[in-house]
Amino acid sequence: MKWTIRPCLLLLALLAACREDDGALSPGGGRVFVDSDPAGANILVDNRRTGRHTPDTLRGVAGRHDISAQLDTFRALYGFTARVFVPEADSVPTIAGPLVNRCSDVLCFGNQVQHFAANRVRFANNPVGTFFLDRGAGGNGIIWPIGPNNSYASGSMVAFAGILNGRDTVALGIYDNAYLAGRPAPTLDRENDEVHITQTTWIVPPANAIARPTVRGIQVTEEIFATPTAEDIVMVRLVFRNITNEAFYRSLDPTGPPAGLTYEQAFVGFMLDPDIGVAGDDAFSYEPILNLAFAYDSNFDENGYGGGYNRKPGLIGLRMVEAPAFTRTVLNGWTTQGNSADWFAGQVTEPTGWYNLSGIRPFQPDHPDFRIGHLTDEPGDVRLSVSAGPLRLAPGDTVAVTIAVMLAEPVPGAFTTGTRVAPGEPTDRTRVLYSIAGGLLERAGSAGAAAAAMRAATDRGPDALRRGAR
Repeated sequence: MKWTIRPCLLLLALLAACREDDGALSPGGGRVFVDSDPAGANILVDNRRTGRHTPDTLRGVAGRHDISAQLDTFRALYGFTARVFVPEADSVPTIAGPLVNRCSDVLCFGNQVQHFAANRVRFANNPVGTFFLDRGAGGNGIIWPIGPNNSYASGSMVAFAGILNGRDTVALGIYDNAYLAGRPAPTLDRENDEVHITQTTWIVPPANAIARPTVRGIQVTEEIFATPTAEDIVMVRLVFRNITNEAFYRSLDPTGPPAGLTYEQAFVGFMLDPDIGVAGDDAFSYEPILNLAFAYDSNFDENGYGGGYNRKPGLIGLRMVEAPAFTRTVLNGWTTQGNSADWFAGQVTEPTGWYNLSGIRPFQPDHPDFRIGHLTDEPGDVRLSVSAGPLRLAPGDTVAVTIAVMLAEPVPGAFTTGTRVAPGEPTDRTRVLYSIAGGLLERAGSAGAAAAAMRAATDRGPDALRRGAR
């Protein structure tokens, strides 16, 4: 007999303070075999440590129990809990499941956030898989420059959209954090002000959306890299793999066929919620030749900024540096005002994500260039995305993208503090904003060298937690 760790039974404890001291198992019959992916997790019965580690057989546990497997790593707790009845008979049931870390509220993310710094950028990271997210609205996801402590982002999300088994249009939204299940164990390599983090997350519908046609079954391996040799740039590499047919994933999400699910017309990439100080007065534009989408304060005036940046708030951008062969890169942006708004997986707005990430039918008005999405002259609370596709992802298929997140000051003399600057025509290199964004364009142009440095760091290999977070 084997218990499946069903989503409704997955009770993830995130705080070590909930544990009790080690205790002996009860006398009498009843055995159960407990395994986990990866192995080596502490086994708990009714929230009491047994002193055993997966894989192992527990004895003297007849009756109804909550049996947990938990692993501490990277200042985070990964695990699962199964509520089961263990018979006194000679049969030995099996409990097996993947170790994951999930969050559903801001407090949970806030308890696990770590900050890292390289050159002039300080950024937040979370073992669940949502980097550049501190405690949500209010920023602190990206601080630049470090000294004045000015905030430029409230969160980010891996971008994934596709048509599932030829009929369901699905997509992650920028704040679908509950869909992410972080996997052990993240690694950190830092030396000489260089930061290299590698971690993995699964896209798994939460319990309230598990039965719906929604995005699911994608493993994302994330690399975040920053080095002083690439000033004001943070590199993000994302490897997407379809795992809808894999046994441990299916123990969390048994709704699909055993052979797995296939995505057609899929687009992969990255989404960012840039908040340049006060969120509601930002604007966005594009530089299609560089595959760059960027945001800026529309009147270059942020009273809350220190270090003189109140009169020269910087620009922040996303550049698609590397994309799969034979795909097109789509640049998009939107605000939460007017006819454009965020979409959410598992809700009626979910198909909107595919239309925007694919560029097929983004928010209107739409630019005629197929590489460019929504256009608006009105400032607001901005979102940015860069994505690549179309792709077909059958079970086991893998695709990767590399994105640069960069910041720069506006070019002195090209703007007047307090005067609103319209985005203009994205393909017009004589527009005012193009001159103002000169420093950001230079950063974008050097992102290829930063990507090469990241590959070299990957080849060198991580040294987990060499110096810790700061």
